[in-house]
This record gives sequence, C-alpha cells and structure tokens, in this order.
Amino acid sequence: MTKLGSSFRPSKAKNLAVLNDKDAPEAIGRRLRDMYDDVVNEPVPDEFMDLLAKLDDKPEDGGDDSR
Repeated sequence: MTKLGSSFRPSKAKNLAVLNDKDAPEAIGRRLRDMYDDVVNEPVPDEFMDLLAKLDDKPEDGGDDSR
C-alpha cells in the first residue's frame, strides 16, 4: 500500500477512476500542482534555518578541495 503525504486530503481529491481518458491527465496534473503548491508553501523549520545561518557565517577555508 502506498503511503500518502500529509498534504493529501481525500475530500479534495477526485475519484480518477470515473474520469474518461481525455479528462484524467488534466485532473491528475491539477492535483499534482495542488500538492506541489502545498509543499512549496510549507514553512522552513527553525532548525534548518539555523543550520543555513551557521553555514553562511562559516569563514572560507582558502579553497582547499582535499575532501
């Protein structure tokens, strides 16, 4: 069974099984765009922002690429 993300809302989803072949791609595309928009609009966790700030504050090491 496929686990759906927390942004999946069954009440908002259409039953794609009843759509004809012509309408299904448009309905699927619309639902995928809705899900993408939900993810894009989620807030960035504070812990992640703190890590990014630490990386920005880290002094350059002189370009040593000896990783």
